[in-house]
Amino acid sequence: MNACMVAHATQEEQDRAREEWFATRELRRQEREEKEKKRKEAEKFHREWWGLDEQGRRILEKPGGGVGRVGSERGEQGGGGGVEGEGG
Repeated sequence: MNACMVAHATQEEQDRAREEWFATRELRRQEREEKEKKRKEAEKFHREWWGLDEQGRRILEKPGGGVGRVGSERGEQGGGGGVEGEGG
């Protein structure tokens, strides 16, 4: 109960509020569980849509059917970000 209710409500009103709170406790638990289930489904859809692994990193299919992660081989490629053929 909030401080206003404790300070100004009669004992009967407090009892009624407690009774209502306990009566709807199971409903609130079910609503929380349903909300969490929907959140997990949305998260799964998001990962599948964007091709992300469990840590949120992008997964790409390599030529030949293999799977790799974006950024896992960038250091080996030596890509400086420039356009090929530009001299400097």
